Amino acid sequence: MGKTQAAFAASGGTDALFRPNDTANNPNVATVSADEYSLILTLGVVRIGKTFATGTDFTVEPQNTAKFGPLPLTNDPQQPGHVTLSLFRRPLVNTNVHLDSSVLWDGRASIGNMRAQVIGAAKTLLLAPAPTDADADDVAAFMLGVYTDQVFDTAAGTDAAGNCTFTAPGQHCGARNVSADGALAGVANLRAFALSPDVPCNTPAAANLLQSSCTTNIPGYSLFDAWANLRSRTGTNAGRASVARGQEIFNNRNLTIPAGGVAGLSESPGATIHCTTCHSKPNAGNHTSATFFARVGTDSVQILTALAAQDARVQGLLDRVALLPGYCLRPTSDPIPFTTAACGTHPGDVKTTDPGRAMVSGHIADVGEFKPPILRGLAARSSYFHAGAAENIQMLVHFYNARFQIGLTEDEVNDLGAFLEAQ
Repeated sequence: MGKTQAAFAASGGTDALFRPNDTANNPNVATVSADEYSLILTLGVVRIGKTFATGTDFTVEPQNTAKFGPLPLTNDPQQPGHVTLSLFRRPLVNTNVHLDSSVLWDGRASIGNMRAQVIGAAKTLLLAPAPTDADADDVAAFMLGVYTDQVFDTAAGTDAAGNCTFTAPGQHCGARNVSADGALAGVANLRAFALSPDVPCNTPAAANLLQSSCTTNIPGYSLFDAWANLRSRTGTNAGRASVARGQEIFNNRNLTIPAGGVAGLSESPGATIHCTTCHSKPNAGNHTSATFFARVGTDSVQILTALAAQDARVQGLLDRVALLPGYCLRPTSDPIPFTTAACGTHPGDVKTTDPGRAMVSGHIADVGEFKPPILRGLAARSSYFHAGAAENIQMLVHFYNARFQIGLTEDEVNDLGAFLEAQ
């Protein structure tokens, strides 16, 4: 985020990153100012002009604000001649794609047809002519062959007081190799895992890219099993012990489905799930199914407001999400228009800052659903969630702790954060 803000300041907003089409709040803005580009500068999000699916079973309340202009849009440069919504999302890193099961936050492109994804991105986001199939295939092959992961983790090399316990030439104090002493993180291990017959299978089978074989045995994370005997919160191995405890929390701690349920999950309110229910692909963190999407609630000002009333540490997420445009959806089975009955007056109305999967499926039941992303290299990709709701990993952990009533102590919050930052 600091580099984005610095680029805007240095160029006065003329850097190629800042184009009305995809990084301004309003694609038809005529001026360049920090206010007009506030969302990318604050949340690190880019604008997607998303069309409605054929047969969509909901309508969206029209609005016209100084910040976002008229929505839905009828003159979107990304989709000429089509009606769109402006949706603001964090770009997913185009590495480790080989391990993914679906493309983009809402799965609107197929992992089994990367050519189409490349062509679609070139035409809508870059406003470029459609690349040839051969060029698109080259881009797709590049994306499928690049692996990134971190090599060192500072916290893993500290004692209980945060003092350095490990140094080597060229490393910062406290840095610890995440593949040291039997741990299996790091990019070399990641690539070996991705190309191994033991890599988990995706569903459907068309998503098993470049794999001649795979396994359907789905255990939890095991990257830091070798550090699991380092349980002490004191001494030279305190940092590594924290990472291992965080992995155990991720694999085994009970999460409770909140009242009202979680769209995309079959479990009823009060049922027990785990982090691995959604992040089911072991040692990668995404889900194995290309059709799995869930609404955890970071699209909803209403959900976050309720959580912040219970836990003040969620307030930061609420403040950030409140910067986004708010949409009200009403099922088409309800014939009363918004001009007659305002949003929220009918029981079927749903409020969201991003309909998510519903814009792909056309079903209001899918509002706010997104895929679980790959978690490897997470520490380098802040901010988090589809629209940058969590500024850092600690905020992310606090959200899940409140949303799913996990009951983490402060030590456990730190342990889970240490695990997420080390993989």
